[in-house]
Amino acid sequence: MAELEGVRHEGDGRPADGQPADRGAGRDGAPPKRCAWLASLSTVLLLIASLLLERGDNAYLRVAGIVTLALASVFIFAPFFLFRRHGQSEGGGTYMQTQAVVDRGLYAITRHPQYLGYMLLASGFALLLQHWLSTILALTSIVLFYRQAMHEERYCLAKFGVWYEQYLVRVPRFNVVVGIVRLVRGVKS
Repeated sequence: MAELEGVRHEGDGRPADGQPADRGAGRDGAPPKRCAWLASLSTVLLLIASLLLERGDNAYLRVAGIVTLALASVFIFAPFFLFRRHGQSEGGGTYMQTQAVVDRGLYAITRHPQYLGYMLLASGFALLLQHWLSTILALTSIVLFYRQAMHEERYCLAKFGVWYEQYLVRVPRFNVVVGIVRLVRGVKS
């Protein structure tokens, strides 16, 4: 697999010490967060709309919304524990300051379980509300979270190099079904 231009890596795929700031990173060395902030704003507006808008009458869509919201909670909260346990944060850093590619648990079936969870959250509220405004807000959130995931993949490629490149080949971005099939079959990069 190709090495990233301008970024040296140790033999195990980690960036060598003393390298310049990661490509794809913001000024503070973290991945760009503009899309995440906009997606979060859209999701908050969707939550506010759920308090103000009249709900639709389709009971099947409401049940689908409740199931989707329950599933969203799993994808949103499990990564906190996975990163804390397997992310190798240095010196008391937060779970967001991981020093290793986490590829266990939900991260073995989808690269972005939290963003998928937020997308499911938006979809669940849209299904519950059944209103055109909630659909527009949910779609906006989904598109923005997807774009944020793309930004973070570029950042992680620069930060983790070959490790993350192999992870990209092995684990799909959001397709949980393909991720489960690959995991069961033991697909290796």
